[in-house]
Amino acid sequence: MSQNLNTAQPTASLAKDASGILACVQQKKRHLKSITEELNGMCTLLSADFHNEMLLNITEIVEDLANKHQYYLFNHREEPKSRENVLDKEFPEDKSLQQNSDEMNRNRKNRRRRWRNVEEEQKKSNDDEIDDPGTEIAIVLDGSGSIDPEDFQRAKDFISNMMKSFWQKCIECEFAVVQYGYQIQTEFNLQESRNAPLALQKVQQIQQLKNVTKTASAIYHVLTEIFNETNGHKKGATKIIMVVTDGELFWDTRNLVDVINMPEMKDVERYAIGVGEAFNKTKALQELELIASDPDDKHLFRVTNYSALDGLLSMLQQKLFQMEGTKGEALKFELAQTGFSTHMQDKHCLLMGAVGAHDWSGGIVKYDTQTTEKIFLNDSHENIERAKYGYLGYSVTVVQGNSGPLYVSGAPRHGNKGKVLVFEKDILTYKRLPYLEGDQVGSYFGSELCPLDVDNDRVTDYLLVGAPFYHIRGEEGRVYVYKFDKQDTFTYVKYLRGLQQDLFARFGFSVASIGDINRDGYSDIAIGAPLEGNLLDPDSFGSVYIYNTDSTGVVDTFSQRIKASDIDTRLRYFGQSIDGGLDLTKDGLIDIAVGSFGKISVLRSRPIINLKADLTFMPNKVPIVSVEQKIKASICFTILSNFSEKERDIQKSYIAYNLELDVNMEQKRIAFTNRKHTEENKLRIVELFCNEYSIIVLPCQPDCYTNITIDVSYSLENSDEMRDLPVPLLDKNGPTRASFELPYERDCNHKTVCAADLKLTTQLSEEELVVGITKDVTMDLSLANNGDESYLTTLVMMYPTNLQFRKIVEPPFPSVECTKPVSVNFSRFSMTCKISHPVFKKSVADFSVIWQLDEAKFPESLATISVNITSVNEGAKPIIEEVNIPVKHFFSAVLNKQTPDTYVNISQGSIQSADYRFTINGENPYEVPVILKVMIPTEMKGHTIMSLKEVHKTQNMTQCETLTPEGLLTRTQFSGTKWNCTMAKCKCVQCIIRTDTEDITVQTELILDSLQKIVEEKAELLISGEMSFNEKRYTNIKPIRYRDEITLILRKEKVFYLLPVVIGSAIGGFLLLALIIVIMWKVGFFKRSYKDMRDE
Repeated sequence: MSQNLNTAQPTASLAKDASGILACVQQKKRHLKSITEELNGMCTLLSADFHNEMLLNITEIVEDLANKHQYYLFNHREEPKSRENVLDKEFPEDKSLQQNSDEMNRNRKNRRRRWRNVEEEQKKSNDDEIDDPGTEIAIVLDGSGSIDPEDFQRAKDFISNMMKSFWQKCIECEFAVVQYGYQIQTEFNLQESRNAPLALQKVQQIQQLKNVTKTASAIYHVLTEIFNETNGHKKGATKIIMVVTDGELFWDTRNLVDVINMPEMKDVERYAIGVGEAFNKTKALQELELIASDPDDKHLFRVTNYSALDGLLSMLQQKLFQMEGTKGEALKFELAQTGFSTHMQDKHCLLMGAVGAHDWSGGIVKYDTQTTEKIFLNDSHENIERAKYGYLGYSVTVVQGNSGPLYVSGAPRHGNKGKVLVFEKDILTYKRLPYLEGDQVGSYFGSELCPLDVDNDRVTDYLLVGAPFYHIRGEEGRVYVYKFDKQDTFTYVKYLRGLQQDLFARFGFSVASIGDINRDGYSDIAIGAPLEGNLLDPDSFGSVYIYNTDSTGVVDTFSQRIKASDIDTRLRYFGQSIDGGLDLTKDGLIDIAVGSFGKISVLRSRPIINLKADLTFMPNKVPIVSVEQKIKASICFTILSNFSEKERDIQKSYIAYNLELDVNMEQKRIAFTNRKHTEENKLRIVELFCNEYSIIVLPCQPDCYTNITIDVSYSLENSDEMRDLPVPLLDKNGPTRASFELPYERDCNHKTVCAADLKLTTQLSEEELVVGITKDVTMDLSLANNGDESYLTTLVMMYPTNLQFRKIVEPPFPSVECTKPVSVNFSRFSMTCKISHPVFKKSVADFSVIWQLDEAKFPESLATISVNITSVNEGAKPIIEEVNIPVKHFFSAVLNKQTPDTYVNISQGSIQSADYRFTINGENPYEVPVILKVMIPTEMKGHTIMSLKEVHKTQNMTQCETLTPEGLLTRTQFSGTKWNCTMAKCKCVQCIIRTDTEDITVQTELILDSLQKIVEEKAELLISGEMSFNEKRYTNIKPIRYRDEITLILRKEKVFYLLPVVIGSAIGGFLLLALIIVIMWKVGFFKRSYKDMRDE
C-alpha cells in the first residue's frame, strides 16, 4: 500500500477521561538518512481544564519500539522485492532526459525538507520547514589497466543504477565520482550531481584511465577536494566514501594508513567493494579491510566479478541508510500513523492506534507517561497475508473486566471481513484473547468501538462494534452489540441499524457513550450515520441516533433521530464524529458534540422527567353489598429524576392526567360523584403532586369478585413562561400509563387465599353415535365444591357442530346460567355456563346438556366433547376433561349372485366364454365404501384354466381393479377380508362401491384344452363374491349375507369304440357254437339218423 504524503490531510483523534484529554494529530516528516517520509502522530496531554501537561513525540516512541524486540508482538515480513519497476517509473523511456531532470529537481526541491523539533512544531505551522544538509556519497572508482573495458562499463552501470536507486528514496543524497589510474580525476563533484540526468550522463561518459592503482591518493583527493564547500559540500552533511577496486595499491606515492588516519577522515563512513580473486591474497585483503570502516561485516563487500555488482544494490541501500524498523521494503513504523486512534485508560496509561505499522497490518502502542514504558501489541499469530493491511489500531479502547483491564482494538480490513482483537496483560507479557469477527466482506467491522457501562459501576457491560460499510442494498451500516460477562468473554446479543430506506447511510461510522441523558440511571449511546440522506439533499445530510439503555441492556429502537437539516440547512457529514458525557453549557445537563464537515455542533440535552403514578383507596377493598357506598381515591405523582438548582425551570410545567374507571367492564361497577367514568385534570409541578376523589361503588352486579381496574394516563404540558433551560419532556422509554386494581372483599375463613376444591364428573347417554340412527345425546354433569368459596366459576364446553344443542336441564340450586352456543371454528361450537355466579359456595351443581345428532355426515371418527372449568381464585388451576365418543355411519347392503350354478361340458371345443354376475342392493346415504371382491380361479396344477377378459359395472362412482394375490394385501384398504383360493391360483376383481345398488359382471374364458387334461369326469370351480367394509366407522343394519358363490360344474363325456366289440362278439359266437356242437356230438345227438327219427 502506498500513500502520497505531500497531499495527505492531517487527521486528529481525541480521547478523554475524568483526569484530562489526549489529542493527537498526524504529522509528516523525515529523518536524516531515511529513504522514506514518515507519518506519525504528535500528541498533547491536556488537563481537564484544557491546560497543557505533556507533549508526546510519537516519532521517538516508535523509534524506541523499532529497536526493541521484547515485550511486544510483531509480524515477520517477506524479503524485499525488486525495485526495477519503480526505477522504470522514475525514468520512463518515452520522456526526454531534460524533462526527467526538471521533474526530479522539482520534486527534490519540494520534498527535501525536515520538520522542526517537537517544541517548535507546537509553536509553528506545519509549513515552517528548514533545509536538510543531507547525505554526500563520494564513489572512488578503480580505472587501472587490470580492468577489462567490458568490466569497466559494468562498473559504470553499477554506479548509475546505484544513483537512481538511492535517489528514488533518499532525496537528499548527492554524489561525486573520482576515478584513479595513472592520475586522480574528478568526473563530477557534489554540486554537479544536483542535476540528476546530467550526472547520470557523465557517469556513462567516463573514460578509463588505466595504468597504476593509486587508491590512497584517490581517497585523499576526496577528503581535500570533494568534501570541500567550494565544490558543493554542505556543512553538517553525512559523508560517505565508497571504493570500488579490483586489486591492491600499485605505484601510489601516498601511504594508505596515513590517509585513513587523517583528521579529515573523522565522521566519514567508508565502504569498500572488492571485485575479483585478487583479494584472496593476504595483503590485498588487509588493504581492503583498512579502507572499510569498522565493523567490516557491515562495510566490506566482495564479489567474484563486475557482473555481480548489481546484486549489492539492495544490501548497500540498507547498510547506508539503516531505516528504523524496516526489513527490506517492509515498513514497520515509518508510516505507522501512531495516534490515528487514542484512548486514555487513566492519566498515566495511554493507548494509541498505529494503523500503518508493519505494512499496515497495524497495532497498538501502550505508553506509560510516568515510567515511559512503551509496549507494542499486534497480531502475530494469524496468517501473515490475512493480517497484512488489516489496519489494527483503527480504533482502540479499554474494557474494564472483573479481573482487570482488557485492551481492545479494531482491524476493519483484517481478512476482508474485519476483526476486533482483545489483549490481556499476563504476568510477564501480554496475551491475545478470542477475537470477534465480522460476518460480511467489506463491512469495516471494528472501525469503531464503544465500551458501555450501563449501570455506572465502573465495569463494562457491553461492547458496541461499528460496521459502517455493511451493505444490503447500499452501505447502510450496522452496530453489533456484545455482552461482556463476568468471565471476561464477549457474547453476541444483537445488532442495531438505522432507517433502512436511506442507502449509503454508513450507520455506525461513529459510536459514543454519552452518559445518562434521560435520567433513568443507565448510560445512553449515540450512533452517527454521516451519509444518511445525501442522495436526497447533497447540501445537508447526516444523522445521529440516540439509543437508551435499561436493566436489560440496549433498547432495540432508537429514542431520537437528529437530522442535519434539524440543525442547519448546509451541514454535511453530520455525525462523522460524536462525543458526550460533559456539561459544556454549564446548565447541569449533559451535552453532545457532533462533528461534521468543517463544523462542530454542540447539542444541548433537554431535561428528562421520569414520573411514577400511584393510586390508593380508602378502604382498600370493596365490600359486596346491595346498596351504593363511597370510597376515597388519591392520585399522586412522584418525579424519579434528580434536578439541580439550575433546573428549577421544570416547575413551570404541568402534569396532565386522565383517570378511567373499571376499564375492563362494559357495565361499570364504580363511578365518580358526577356519575361519569372518566376524569381529566392537571397538576403543576410546584404544587402538591396529589389529588383526591370520591368514588361511588354501585350495587353488586353479577361480577362482584374480579378486581376493578382503574387506568391512569399522563403527559407533560409546558407553559409559555420564560425559561433559562430548554423545556422538559417525559422519558420516551418511560411509562406514560399505569393500571391499578381495587379488589372486592372475600370470605376465605380467615385465610389469605380462598382455596376451592372443585370436582367434576360426567356421564353420556350413548356409548357410540350412529349417524342416521342415533337421535339424541345427553351429557350429565355434576360439579361439586368441597372447599372454600369459588369465585366466578365458569364452565366452558366445546363440542362438534354435528351435535345440535337442544336444551340444558338446570338445577333449582345452585344456579347454572348458560349462554347460547357460538361457533369457534367451522367444526366446533362453544358454550359458556356460569356456575352460581359470583360465588359458588360449598355445594353440588347437577345439570344436563342435551343435543340432537345431525344426520349430516360426521367429519371425524370421534366426537370430542371438552369441558373446561375455571375460577378467579388465586392459584386456582383449571379442570379440563375430554370425552371421546366413537362415531359410525349407518348403511344397508345385501350381496346376491345373479349367475346360477352352471354345467359345462368340457369335452367339445377349446375355449368357452363364461360370465359371473354379482349384485349389491341396499341403502347407502353416506357413500360408505363397500368392497366387493370376486375371486376367479385361473390356474390349476400348472395349467391355465381360465382367463379374465373384462369387468362391467353400472355406476360411474364404482372403482374396479384386478389384483394379484401379492398385491391384494397391500391394496386392501379395509379389514376383515381374506382370499379363499386354497386349491388354485386366483385373480381378484375388487370393486369399491359407494352407491345404493351395483351390478358387477366379470367376463372370462374357460380354457377347455387345459381342463380336459386335468378333469377326469367331473370337477367344480367356485367363483366367490365377498362384501366387506370398515366396521369401526360404519354399521350395516342388514347383516344378512356378506359372501356368495357361483359354482361352475365341469363334466367330461366317455367315447366308446364298436369295431373291436363286434369282432370280439363274432369270434365269441363262433366259439360258442363250436362248443355246443361238440357237446351235442358227445351226447350222441348226431348218432341218431334222421331216418329212424322219421320212422318213429
